[in-house]
Amino acid sequence: MKKITKREIIAFILGLFTFIVLDTALNWEEAKEAMRKGYEDGRKYEMESVK
Repeated sequence: MKKITKREIIAFILGLFTFIVLDTALNWEEAKEAMRKGYEDGRKYEMESVK
């Protein structure tokens, strides 16, 4: 079986990063709303845990 090289790992990580950047850029409104909703849900959870 062939070993996984450092070059293949770097290519995989770069591809994953590129996918995330393109997905965010092409679906900006949806991504922005999801980030805002996640932030608000986190704040609610934080406030509940402080009580």
